[in-house]
Amino acid sequence: MKKINLLPLGILAISMIVASCNNSGEQKTEQKDSVKAETVQTAQSPKASDAVDYSGTYSIADKTICDLTILVQKKDSGFTYVSGKAKGNVEIIKQDNEVFLNFVAINGKSPKGDVEAKYENETLLIQNEGNAMNPYSIFKKCDAKYLELKKEKR
Repeated sequence: MKKINLLPLGILAISMIVASCNNSGEQKTEQKDSVKAETVQTAQSPKASDAVDYSGTYSIADKTICDLTILVQKKDSGFTYVSGKAKGNVEIIKQDNEVFLNFVAINGKSPKGDVEAKYENETLLIQNEGNAMNPYSIFKKCDAKYLELKKEKR
């Protein structure tokens, strides 16, 4: 019987596997780069449907919870806020179909003092307190786990 040397066949198989792995990695990188470019482009040139005016006065209806008011104003290409003695910039964060307003340094130095509010139907929703596993309180003067600040009608 004649013996067949399998070494060249094994080297060929391994080189094909390595080549296919390298090609798929390049394709994934190209896809990631195109997604990043699309995200940056969207952020720089918003669509007409994304042009929501978040400016206005937001306050808690039930003053027994606390007397918290946040005034959001449109400035140049972004938004600013004033709440009591605190004032600063507002960052608009869009994730999937949700919009969040990040009030930079509203409750102390940034980033720890930043407060993020979910924006929904002209209402800001803020989780003011944590739980037993993660205890915290954002606005100590407010006695509620969740704060709902509604946009006042003009």
